[in-house]
Amino acid sequence: MVRVSDEQVDFILREIEAHGVTIEDLQYNLLDHVCCIIENEMSETDNFDQFFQGLLPRFFNDNLREIQEETELLLTFKHFYAMKKTVNISGLLAAVLTLMGSVLKVFHLPGANICFVLGIAFFSLIFLPLMIALKFRDEGTKTDKLVLSFGFLVGIVTSLGFLFKMMHWPGANKLMLTGLVSFTFVYVPLYFFTRVRRPELRFNTTVNSVLMMACGGLLFAMYNLGYSTKLEESSQQAYRLLNEEVQKMDQSKVTSVNQADVRALQKQVVKLNQEIISLKSMIIRSSTQLTEKEYDAMPEDEAFSRLPKEEAMSRVIDATIQGKWDLICKLTEQINGRLKAAYPEQKDLVFEISSIDLASNTTKIALQNLTLIQMHLRLLKLIAT
Repeated sequence: MVRVSDEQVDFILREIEAHGVTIEDLQYNLLDHVCCIIENEMSETDNFDQFFQGLLPRFFNDNLREIQEETELLLTFKHFYAMKKTVNISGLLAAVLTLMGSVLKVFHLPGANICFVLGIAFFSLIFLPLMIALKFRDEGTKTDKLVLSFGFLVGIVTSLGFLFKMMHWPGANKLMLTGLVSFTFVYVPLYFFTRVRRPELRFNTTVNSVLMMACGGLLFAMYNLGYSTKLEESSQQAYRLLNEEVQKMDQSKVTSVNQADVRALQKQVVKLNQEIISLKSMIIRSSTQLTEKEYDAMPEDEAFSRLPKEEAMSRVIDATIQGKWDLICKLTEQINGRLKAAYPEQKDLVFEISSIDLASNTTKIALQNLTLIQMHLRLLKLIAT
């Protein structure tokens, strides 16, 4: 068995220090391991320097300083490996639960809200905080650490904002807006300008910044995404017309006219009502893919309940529906003309159908507006009885 001389011990210790290991206790532990291996494996004929240089790579992948970095890590983060395992588990649970919640939500199955709450709670309250702790040590400069930590905090606020929004909890809009604005207009610029100056990070920094800015911009644009102005106006219009019809029924006091005008008005009212019923049938069948026989066999309310959610009229309107709507407008104007002539003092009997833009209405609002016209026709039918 070869014995390591004092000179060789000093040489090994200097080499260990030269390779970046500066912790004294670690130096002597490595020295002890190296000396034991040399004494057990080195033969009398082997060259010490060559054997030592071949032995040293056994202790690292890239360089010997890795051992010191791992030691410092263990000293600084005593529960580092437990934290890494928790990060992996919490991240997997967050992904699975959030995905499961999305699927359950789409199919309106029970348990969707529970999965969402648990998934985002694991993500924002366990996964991201632990990632801050683990990544904080990896960044070289203090600025990088602060920017990275700020980014994770923004992620926590934004994810909680989405959770509050989906669960309809108070404060959702404030959390979402704070998170999205901070991410898009504060974190991304900070990330870009603190890293782009370094040549080795320039390309990745540019690509990451573009992707994050695009993602943040899209999310910010969708923050207050709602109906178009026309659709919002059509909803308000339907509500206004409904109130007007109720007031007309309450306040209308009509003087009688000659029987010829009454009979002509009755015929036009009946014809217009039939055309509206036909148009409503066409719209519902076009949107729900029901046959005429299937539609006639069920109540109108049941057919209405099968309409797709928030489907715009522009998706279902065609030449036949447009032609039917034009005919209804024409018949309504004819009735309005007869009413103005027969009841000059009763201006509230006239229905301003020109204010309804069928093409900009959602399917449901269009059907509501058609029902409003039918309500008005019912009032006229009572008057003309």
